[in-house]
Amino acid sequence: MNIVINKNSETSFENIIVLIMVFVLVVISIHQYLKITKYAKIAAYKEDVQEINTALILYRLKYGRFPENLSILAKSGYLKKRIINGKMQYIKNKFIKIKVDNKGYPLSPLGKRFIYNKKEGRVLTR
Repeated sequence: MNIVINKNSETSFENIIVLIMVFVLVVISIHQYLKITKYAKIAAYKEDVQEINTALILYRLKYGRFPENLSILAKSGYLKKRIINGKMQYIKNKFIKIKVDNKGYPLSPLGKRFIYNKKEGRVLTR
């Protein structure tokens, strides 16, 4: 009696092994994606803090004092000189161009308000 074994067929055990390997690769890639997005948010937060601190200095130079709160920076602006086509022109710039909440306060990339110290005139980092 001859038993014929088809060498090209896949067994259910091999399918399970392949599925487990694919699952492990998906879990690793999701973990790496979440880690990269976390670092990107931290980098964006640091950049936003630096932008707000620079805007606070510009505000103080213009008005001689620091603003009461950060929503003032999001609402007000200043004129900036630019030479366009050989002519001096003034362009209105906002102090900050950061996402704001419904009350006008700037939001961090994490969705929370920045902590502002009016006495020192700077945004605090956590």
